[in-house]
Amino acid sequence: MDYRRIYTQLVYRAQERKNVSGYSETHHIVPRAHGGNNTPNNLVQLTAREHFLAHWLLWRIHRDRSTALAFRLLTDVSGKPRSRAYANAKDLYAAAMVGNANVSKRPEVRAKISASLREKHPYTGIKRPTHAKILKERGHWSGANNPHYGKGAQQAGATNHMARKVVGVHAVSGTKVWETSKEAATYLGVSPQAVCQALRRATASKGWNLEYKL
Repeated sequence: MDYRRIYTQLVYRAQERKNVSGYSETHHIVPRAHGGNNTPNNLVQLTAREHFLAHWLLWRIHRDRSTALAFRLLTDVSGKPRSRAYANAKDLYAAAMVGNANVSKRPEVRAKISASLREKHPYTGIKRPTHAKILKERGHWSGANNPHYGKGAQQAGATNHMARKVVGVHAVSGTKVWETSKEAATYLGVSPQAVCQALRRATASKGWNLEYKL
């Protein structure tokens, strides 16, 4: 049996379909363990049964540990394939989480969650000037307490990491150069902080491998 051809046909039909009626799951066409990423062209919406079958086919194609583990998570305790039972269970669970049946959407639960978050993050939603005043009164970020105190020259021109050029390499889109981190962030649709974090940790952002241009 040509499992690769069947898998390709399943993915193609899902891509051509405008939307899934009812419950759906996001599937990586090329598994992340095989070099796939989270870009839109590598993602497709599948029904629960299609998702089950997709991982079964990937396991039959590759026969390695990663695809076996992914497929094993979609089977029952005995490890026997139960695609229809899996799909039915997912549909029932999705239906049971609609409206007031979804515990997290109940007013009393949401109020409890909000109260807990306010206790953990008391300054959330406070405008920056007010927040800055509170920090100053507590002696934070003032004068010598500011970690950047007396280092203004180190934050000017090319020494400012936010002003340095950024090079991005993408498996599909190729190579691109941005004048600043902010420009790269705007292009990728993420925050400048996310770009700087990716640069600092040498990780990818939206499928782009980023580094500073020398």
